[in-house]
Amino acid sequence: MFRRTLLILAALFSMSLPAPAQSADLEIKSIKVPSGNEYTLFYQGPLAASFEIKRPDKTDNSIKLCIPCAFTSYVGSIDGVYIHDGKLHHRHFVADSFGGAAIIQNGSISLMPTNKGKALTAKFLEDLTKKKASFFQQFLVVEHGQAAHFKDKTLFQRRAIAKLKDGKTALFESKTPITLTAFGQDLKNAGAIDALYTDMGAYDEGWYRESDKNVKPMGLDRSLTAKQTNWLTFRKRAQ
Repeated sequence: MFRRTLLILAALFSMSLPAPAQSADLEIKSIKVPSGNEYTLFYQGPLAASFEIKRPDKTDNSIKLCIPCAFTSYVGSIDGVYIHDGKLHHRHFVADSFGGAAIIQNGSISLMPTNKGKALTAKFLEDLTKKKASFFQQFLVVEHGQAAHFKDKTLFQRRAIAKLKDGKTALFESKTPITLTAFGQDLKNAGAIDALYTDMGAYDEGWYRESDKNVKPMGLDRSLTAKQTNWLTFRKRAQ
């Protein structure tokens, strides 16, 4: 009886303790998928996602990862309709060639199909602005657990924001150049339910922070970094 009382008291004490704080560091993992292709995964974890239209500062220690996300058009502006912190831009330039989009609100990312832009009605976009959300268009390479097929057979290093079966959000980056179709199939096999592509090729330069004084570059090309127009960041949340 005495032992049982001690166990109950111990359980009640443990329930009253605050949950352990989550690390604000960037969790990074390398995996090999069934195709033999290798990937680096950058998990969002407790970090806050943000969509930026001003180049993030590498000296800002709160930023743990930064990559380009929406495409940059041939005239040097963000491709498609987008919303930044509740302000709508390119209202009349919905890109019907993109089948997906990202919504970023309160530091969380959600991915959605757009039915080639048809879902992006004036009311839908207005509702996002009222919520002070951010939004950009891109390709979905995995949608509802199904990998997309692309006619494009070019070989590039690839990246995508993925929502995984275990509920986590992670950025996938291939270690070698592959096709978009192979990329989507790999992400599906790695447990992605939805995955949204991010800008690559000559615009692929990004970076992540190993420590306050150690910033690592990302991307195999990095030749048009100066022409990038927008970025996705993972930041340490304000206390």
